[in-house]
Amino acid sequence: MYFARFETQPAFALANITRLFNNRRMKLKPLFLTLFLSWPMLLTAAENDNITDTSATPSDAADATDSVNRALPDPARQRQIDLAKAQPADTEVIWLELNQTKQLALLQRATTSSPTGSILIFTPPASSADWPDLIHPLRTQLTEYGWNTLSLSLPTPPEIAIPQRTLPSLQNRQQLQSATSGAETAVDVSTNTATTLNPEASKNSPNNSATSSAAQTNTAYQNNIIALADLAAARLAATEGEIKIMLGIGEGAVWAMHYFAQNETQEHRYLVLLDPVQAEGIETPDLLAMISQSQAPILDLWFNRSRYQQQQATLRKHTAQRSGNSGYRQIRLNQRRNAVKKQPLWLTRQLRGILKTHLNSITTSTLPQRESIGEPTVELTPGS
Repeated sequence: MYFARFETQPAFALANITRLFNNRRMKLKPLFLTLFLSWPMLLTAAENDNITDTSATPSDAADATDSVNRALPDPARQRQIDLAKAQPADTEVIWLELNQTKQLALLQRATTSSPTGSILIFTPPASSADWPDLIHPLRTQLTEYGWNTLSLSLPTPPEIAIPQRTLPSLQNRQQLQSATSGAETAVDVSTNTATTLNPEASKNSPNNSATSSAAQTNTAYQNNIIALADLAAARLAATEGEIKIMLGIGEGAVWAMHYFAQNETQEHRYLVLLDPVQAEGIETPDLLAMISQSQAPILDLWFNRSRYQQQQATLRKHTAQRSGNSGYRQIRLNQRRNAVKKQPLWLTRQLRGILKTHLNSITTSTLPQRESIGEPTVELTPGS
């Protein structure tokens, strides 16, 4: 064939290539010509790329520094901004600033001329200040019954730190598994045992330092929630109405009760837990422990959706009974599963009626009883 006569010497290479392309039966002349002409150019470009990669210019270093200092996106922050822009004109958007960060709060004023009071809604950290399931219907529909509502979005909980590995290194494993170094193994094991039994050495272990750091982070998170609730309560203090209600929904019930427990003796302030769920975390406040330590009136409202919720409701009720809190009330809310569109309004009406009855009973029980003035009582004898 044609390639068999192709000479490999440099002197005959060009002549053989020319003869090959002049053959009429060759149909790949343009392809061979392109490959022949582009090969030296590819070699030159590869050499230039190697030279460019090995030498870093100041502009490249500046670009690398800018990429390191570039701000990372914050999805939670962006969701709050989008939610604030989507609110209607009658909703007052409030940004509570704390530690150079801002949290969204939505204020809805009562539609009556003389409001009954205000309700501070603690939302679950995983939701928002206008979550469509329960938060939006309650904060917008309770205003028709004389309540000012302020829905507070809680910050994202801190992530749980991954503990450091405590297994021995590969070198220690080899020492323990080797049969020739029996004496050294015994010394290493005795040293590790002594370190474990020594409390001073265990305090400086990596696990204890990681645990203490996580505890400090969770304590700072709790303090931030209390500070945000103080800012929201101060904003509600400027609204009309004497009664102040702390309403916690889901995991927000834990933080509502944690904030309420800071000052239980404050007048005209009450706590309502709606479908409470224990929040997750290393140093998260324990809901049952706070119920057992509280002697203030607590209204516990729950849904009977599952057996787990029924067990948790019974556990909360028994805990309050053991503590002797006579102001604890637990009510199971009704649900209309066959009327999903009417369920939010039905829940609002239930909550409004429960609040009215519950607050009247608390006010009546706290009022001093007047002594009856009249004729002295006479003990009647049989036949008289």
